[in-house]
Amino acid sequence: MKNSVLAFLALILFTGFAHSQEKLSVIKGVVMDKSSQFTIPGANVVLVSVEPKKGVSTDAEGRFRIEGVAPGRHQIQVSFLGYETQTMSNLLVVGAKELEIQVELVESFTQLKEVVVSSEGEKTEAINEMAMVSARQFSVEEAARYSGALQDPARMATNFAGVSGANDSRNDIIIRGNSPSGVLWRMEGIDIPSPNHFATLGTTGGPVGMLNLNNLANSDFLTGAWSSDYGNALSGVFDLRLREGNRDKYEFLAQVGFNGFEVGAEGPFSKKKKGSFLANYRYSTLGVFQALGINLGTGAAIPQYQDLTFKMNFPTEKAGTFSVFGVGGTSFIEFKAEDSDSLDLFSDAYTNTRYSSTTAIVGASHKYFFNPKLMSKLTVAASYTQTLADIDSISDVDRSEIHTYGQNFQQTKYSLNYKLNKKFNSRNTMNGGVIFDRYEMDVNDSIYKPEGDYYRVITDFNGGFNLMQLFVQWKHRFNKDLSVNLGLHSQHLLDNGSFNLEPRFAAKYRASGQHVFEFGTGLYSQIQPITVYFVEEKDAAGNSTLPNEGLDFSRSAHFVLGHNYLINENLHLKSEVYYQYLFNVPVDATSSSFSMINQGSDFEITTNTGMVNQGDGYNYGLELTLEKFFSRGYYFLTTGSLFESKYRGSDGIVRNTAFNTNYVFNGLAGKEFKLKKGMSLSFDTKVTYAGGRRYTPIDLEASRQAGTEIRKDDLAYSERYNDYFRWDFKITLRHNFKKISQQFAIDIQNLTNNQNVFAYGYNPRTGEIATTYQRGFFPDVQYKIYF
Repeated sequence: MKNSVLAFLALILFTGFAHSQEKLSVIKGVVMDKSSQFTIPGANVVLVSVEPKKGVSTDAEGRFRIEGVAPGRHQIQVSFLGYETQTMSNLLVVGAKELEIQVELVESFTQLKEVVVSSEGEKTEAINEMAMVSARQFSVEEAARYSGALQDPARMATNFAGVSGANDSRNDIIIRGNSPSGVLWRMEGIDIPSPNHFATLGTTGGPVGMLNLNNLANSDFLTGAWSSDYGNALSGVFDLRLREGNRDKYEFLAQVGFNGFEVGAEGPFSKKKKGSFLANYRYSTLGVFQALGINLGTGAAIPQYQDLTFKMNFPTEKAGTFSVFGVGGTSFIEFKAEDSDSLDLFSDAYTNTRYSSTTAIVGASHKYFFNPKLMSKLTVAASYTQTLADIDSISDVDRSEIHTYGQNFQQTKYSLNYKLNKKFNSRNTMNGGVIFDRYEMDVNDSIYKPEGDYYRVITDFNGGFNLMQLFVQWKHRFNKDLSVNLGLHSQHLLDNGSFNLEPRFAAKYRASGQHVFEFGTGLYSQIQPITVYFVEEKDAAGNSTLPNEGLDFSRSAHFVLGHNYLINENLHLKSEVYYQYLFNVPVDATSSSFSMINQGSDFEITTNTGMVNQGDGYNYGLELTLEKFFSRGYYFLTTGSLFESKYRGSDGIVRNTAFNTNYVFNGLAGKEFKLKKGMSLSFDTKVTYAGGRRYTPIDLEASRQAGTEIRKDDLAYSERYNDYFRWDFKITLRHNFKKISQQFAIDIQNLTNNQNVFAYGYNPRTGEIATTYQRGFFPDVQYKIYF
């Protein structure tokens, strides 16, 4: 296998030096006020990375276009009277595709005849100006560049301080020791279900991401103390934006790699209109990888999936801008007991499993300016999620099949987000709004009970419930160095009466040109995983009841203090300390170690009944980031996180949470070489070292007597797998022909084939504890072409 990889790499390098003619491209975009989001006509845009420099001014719509730009990395500078000058670096231009960007200028306090304040801008600063602490901008270019991310935004986020992955089989985002179920996914202003293939209703991760980097714009990633326009989350927020299609010309792409074979198109609806479309379709290619002998962690089972992402944009002269967007996908896999082996992470030799999932999200938005300082945005959407599962147990005696579990979970959600934003002046900005979600549920599952030869119904519910959120926040700039954000968020689960008021506060102070201090605090709450509310239980009379339907929100309080040292324009050192107190967490009514804090990291959600909101926990830690932004042909990013994550169940004992790995260290670096006109060769690498995941030890003797796995509940999460280590290495070759641009890459994951433990499990056939390992050496070969 390794010889095949090396041969392919040699072919890439050989073809890369073939004769090519460089095609000049375009940098274009829009310039707007960061607070009001209103466009700025007459702004000066200068391409400073070429000699002689090229300059243009934005038109009446705040748009600009710089033509004749050679492929490669470039830098532009944008200025306007009364605003701080903004510099944007590391803009990657490819020959067959126009680069479109969005530039947001901050109004200066002093109105001068000449611009005297020049700012490089904090490259990691969030797009949402209300997000002042524990927030950074997610760069699509970085996500595509970094090694080991599989073109998946969720996996790319594990490079950031405070975020732990250490699991090759899923892309769960574990932030500061919190459950991944505490992450809020938002797209185009709407809170969305898990955007992953093979996802489980009530969780936020999955084995394969559904999000398509080719459709995403730069977005925000928040890890604590977020602003009041976000709710129904405890651990973090991924605020995603879809980019607009090219409204000036048609562009196409084709791509193949681990995530599948993909085709995409974008362009204007007509030359006379300003509207545009963007669409990408992807179909899985994992069968090809498996045929090459590459371990996917699924044994002989071949994951099958496909997805579609699109956005259409319709600007008008007087009625505002309308957009329509959507993401949808299906997935299916079947595990057969006869094909199970020691490399299979998800099945065993005693079960046949069939699993499928469907997710669809369709929405529309309307953005309207009443005047240059007052803007409204309305977004409405509908989403549908279905998971189907069937499990058959295989007899160890005659290999006969017994249907032991069946599931059909369906959720339809209707969502609305209305936001009104008012910029009063250079010092004061206020916004507020309403978020409403209507959930329609049809959830059914049952499990076979051999002792009584019957099927016990776990859930059988058809109905709906409503979640209402209101928010308001005010940002005040005392001067150019000190800003504060004061906000209030409310959350009301209308059907069971759960209600919370959540005050939030953040401040940012620039002590000098190099030192920035940040502080944030607030209260946060989240509903329970959806299916938990509808788990059935029989009362004394044999009637079905829903003992969990009255559960309240889980809640937390966040405290964050940060320091950002801007060593120079391309190098910064950031540190944050934090403390989070979690309370009102559901636990068993009787004494046990169970807590909802530990749910959400796999394909199952608890079926416990009669829970009460009496559990609590806490997380605290230190995070460090040393980052050199891409300049002079290279970059590096090192992050370190030291943390504790504890919880207390109904037995009153303080324990480690399932996510308390204690430490995570990441080191990333890359170097780009210019080979000749229109060609470049890049080397990127990543090393991850993290504490092993926590687990509950197996009671071997009890398991042998019962013939099935028994865990020691009183020792919940007391032990830990060996530390996790992985080294990834990526080689990328880009080159531009007269009419096309193409990119070859090979991303070698787990280069040293390190044997990281996936799980320990009881094998009833041998009567011993068996070890399953995570993915070993894995080469992801990628090819992309623009035309």
